[in-house]
Amino acid sequence: MDEFVSGLLAFPFLLALGIGLAGGLVQGYTGWGAAMLMMPLMTLVYPPVEALALLVVGGLLVSAQLYPSAIREFNWADMRILLLTLILLTPIGSIILLSTDPNLVRKIIGGVLVLVSILVLSGWQYRGKRGGLSTFLYGGVAGIINGFAGLGSPILAIYITAFPGQASTQRSNLIIASGLIIFSIMIVFSLNGIMVWSLILTGVLLAPTQMIGASIGARIFAYSPQEYFKKITLIIILILGVLAIIFS
Repeated sequence: MDEFVSGLLAFPFLLALGIGLAGGLVQGYTGWGAAMLMMPLMTLVYPPVEALALLVVGGLLVSAQLYPSAIREFNWADMRILLLTLILLTPIGSIILLSTDPNLVRKIIGGVLVLVSILVLSGWQYRGKRGGLSTFLYGGVAGIINGFAGLGSPILAIYITAFPGQASTQRSNLIIASGLIIFSIMIVFSLNGIMVWSLILTGVLLAPTQMIGASIGARIFAYSPQEYFKKITLIIILILGVLAIIFS
């Protein structure tokens, strides 16, 4: 216990608090992107597996308040194949993460960040068919990337927002899908002995800074253009991805 308490006063944890605040700020302002900012920075403080575990704990706590209302507007008819795909393939990404060299993981995270940032900055939207095969492919890619590095949310968002319906329904679909991904990763990590109590408690202690950041970001949103801030954030994430490739 003394070792755990002393770790909370060490520089890595204090830096993680700042990263959580920045991630929450991005999440509160843009509605997404916290993991894209936090994951590459957290891997500088903790090994990639522990970094993702901390993001999973924090993400579960920060998002839990959204689940009850999201369930009421969730569109089961549109999402059932996607959810099944996420359940099946998200664990594969986590299993790959557990067996991959941490330095290689950091380079892969950097590459994913670069590709996803360019994709979102380009403004590309999915306009193809929304059948079983396309849902399985998109859900599979998003699930594996999320299970491996927690960075598949933009891909998931691009596909889910292509479904017809109100924005509130699309948002609810995203919330439920993201929650399922987090739960899947937590199960895999728990079965492999990653989710020890000290790590869970560290994630719980980091979560308030994300909540504070999210609250600040939501307030800033009321006074600033979202697209302007989103583009700056994506450019920063793109730079982080390039640096992760070069220096990992």
